[in-house]
Amino acid sequence: MPKVDRETKVQLADKLTEAFAAASGFPAEIFGVHFREYEPGTASAGGTLWDGGDTRPYLHFLLYSPRLKRSVKQKLAATLSQAFTQCVGHTHWLPVIHLCEHPYDNVGVEGKLLSDSYEECAKSRFYYETPKD
Repeated sequence: MPKVDRETKVQLADKLTEAFAAASGFPAEIFGVHFREYEPGTASAGGTLWDGGDTRPYLHFLLYSPRLKRSVKQKLAATLSQAFTQCVGHTHWLPVIHLCEHPYDNVGVEGKLLSDSYEECAKSRFYYETPKD
């Protein structure tokens, strides 16, 4: 994303985490944000170099999560986009959000797979089946 001041990043960290927890039902503690910023003239979108003007800059979110219902994904896309544009103060700075779903047995935390650490994770089904709304 284009460089923003520290105050904006503090607001983004808070509001994006709040939006994630509200939309997904997951605890806020599991959500993290890593800001990858760039200066005008160092990124492009649609073949156009973003120079800091009024055009939409290159903005991508990667959200790693377990399998989610379609309705939750829709809610996440809407709430994260809204929180982001409110914090940066540019309504046209709409991010592209990539939802990267992973089963719990493909995620290691504190040296263990989540499916080995938590019984409720081990019981979840992920392969070939997308949860229905």
